Amino acid sequence: MKKLICIVLALCMAAALAACGGSSSSGNNSTTAANNNTASANNAPAAGTEASASGSSLTTIEAGKLTISTSPDFPPFEYTDDSGNVIGIEPELMKLICDKLGLELQIDAMDFNSALLAAENGKSDAVVSGVTVREDRKALFDFTTSYTTITQAIVSKEGSGITMENLGSYRIGVQSGTTGQEFVEEDFGQDTVFAYDTYSLVFQALNNGQVDCIVMDDAVAKAYIASNPGLTMTNTTYSPEEYAFGFHKGNEALVNAVNSALAELMADGTVDSIISKYMTE
Repeated sequence: MKKLICIVLALCMAAALAACGGSSSSGNNSTTAANNNTASANNAPAAGTEASASGSSLTTIEAGKLTISTSPDFPPFEYTDDSGNVIGIEPELMKLICDKLGLELQIDAMDFNSALLAAENGKSDAVVSGVTVREDRKALFDFTTSYTTITQAIVSKEGSGITMENLGSYRIGVQSGTTGQEFVEEDFGQDTVFAYDTYSLVFQALNNGQVDCIVMDDAVAKAYIASNPGLTMTNTTYSPEEYAFGFHKGNEALVNAVNSALAELMADGTVDSIISKYMTE
């Protein structure tokens, strides 16, 4: 009888252990499935990341940012407002391009020569500062599509009588590194040309009588004349020039992406609208 009772007890214990084992196995499987679901959710793309996907695939000197070097004394293309923010045609265009590419725009302000050197040496992704496309610059930068055309002009005090025909008889002020400097030095020699780091300094020299006139891009000349009464502008016979953005050499993917975004802005009239807005102001 005792043997029978022992057998029954043993059978009951085995059944209980089997039941516990099944419950434990089922619980572990549920936990594993929950963990897998959590991992899958954690690895899923966050909402709103699609817009920046193209930006994350582009190589820039600082991930997620497009750094441009510029000389913000070049209205209406780039200049500072009363709060010290860099504004103008080109900063606004570059902001819209960055929005399309999922990049943050970083603007580094400096003089024009330094802006060129920054992009050339990889300290910025691009020089965006009213840069004319020239053969010598093509060896230093990868240029985007041109978005506008300008010509050189002469700025002088009203009544000076300075024209293209007698320009070489006067002291000519220019900004260092510009095509204006190149043209007048080639035509009239370096002795008649006085170069300054910024246009603010060039105009100061004109007002102080240190130079007789300034040779500069016509759109910028108009902006300076509008805020400096007593000055006048005369056209030159120099060939029209194309403005574009000069990127550090070798980043073809970035230049192509910027060109695609720029093409969209040109096709839908945005570029013309921005130029018109700042030219009017």
